[in-house]
Amino acid sequence: VTPKSYALEVTGAHYRAIHALDMTPDMETLLSAGHSSIKLWDRSGNHLHDWNGHATTIWNAEFSPDGRWAVSSAMNKTFLLWDVQKNQISEHMRGHEDICMCVCFAPDSRLIASGSNDLTIKIWNLESRQVISTLQGPTGDIYDLKFSPDGHLLAVCSKDHSVRLYEWETSTMRLLLKGHGEMVMEADFSPDGKYLVTGSADRSVILWDVSSGEKIYQFVEIEGTVTDLAFHPNGRSFFSISTAGDLTRWSVHPELFVLKYYEEAYLNELSADPVFQPRRKGESRKDFQARQDEASMKKAGIIDRYYQKYLSEKAP
Repeated sequence: VTPKSYALEVTGAHYRAIHALDMTPDMETLLSAGHSSIKLWDRSGNHLHDWNGHATTIWNAEFSPDGRWAVSSAMNKTFLLWDVQKNQISEHMRGHEDICMCVCFAPDSRLIASGSNDLTIKIWNLESRQVISTLQGPTGDIYDLKFSPDGHLLAVCSKDHSVRLYEWETSTMRLLLKGHGEMVMEADFSPDGKYLVTGSADRSVILWDVSSGEKIYQFVEIEGTVTDLAFHPNGRSFFSISTAGDLTRWSVHPELFVLKYYEEAYLNELSADPVFQPRRKGESRKDFQARQDEASMKKAGIIDRYYQKYLSEKAP
């Protein structure tokens, strides 16, 4: 489903394209980053503040989960830490040897992860402003980073077409996820941390099992490179944004898991039941519609049965 309505529109917010948006946890303040400037807005669209500190195009900006801080990265080696209450730069975070395009906070707001074209990922202690761990592995530029909801895993998206999952506390790469045909631009964990979605320049999104690294399903009905992903808080759907200008909501439907793990048995069961057959010769429209309604209910029951089997046998 592609949403067609909106509650707020601010036109002419930035001179050039907007590359990052975020809201404070209380949803009272909106951050937008375009070209080399960051602007803050209230939920009614009134302009509150300008944050100026970057000299090049900003690619990434977000608030900390506790709303006290923000980070932003641009086309240079240094990313910025902002004090939200004071509306000023708190620290120029220096440590990378090449462009740092992505940065994110841990769920507890105590750590920051940054990824660079120097092919390293650095974990920073927010209080000390010091690097406490450096991770390596990607063979191409790093475009996105995400901590898992429990803060123990870090997903890293790279130009080398892969996603790496790190147990950052032990500097261990736990999984190498391969399935995209082009650079991987974005990732997001489900709220329970069991699943990961990744978006790529190959115009697809992949749903992964975090515990096993298995590819559950690949969504390919996308026009343009996927530039952002976000799970809905209920974990049963997620949103994607692409360079085609589409904001799309995708369902993480139980049938995806059924087709992944029980496809043959599931499809055989459907084909063996006459209720699922196409419209029969001489069958009235009314009778066919009644049979379709029965088939829909029956199919939902079959999917649920196999899904419960998945939950008991294979779910993370």
